[in-house]
Amino acid sequence: MRGERYTDVIVFWVASEADKQALVQDTTSPFFTTPHFDDHPSVLLRASRIGELSRAEIEGVVQEAWLSRASARRATAWLRDHPPAGPDR
Repeated sequence: MRGERYTDVIVFWVASEADKQALVQDTTSPFFTTPHFDDHPSVLLRASRIGELSRAEIEGVVQEAWLSRASARRATAWLRDHPPAGPDR
């Protein structure tokens, strides 16, 4: 039997399985995965739960998703031009 079908899922690429597990292991986190995405470098987020994340958290996930797929040249240029913010951001 199939699970509930969500109509508001956002898929984010991740750099590694460890990064994926870091986002989905906390069951209270809005990030999750399904068996369909086993062995796929991505996490899922229901749009209806995006308000549980801060703007900085969303920016971080989007940036990491992009960096995980960007060429080395583009990633290096991006990181040079957009240094990581401090913890008090």
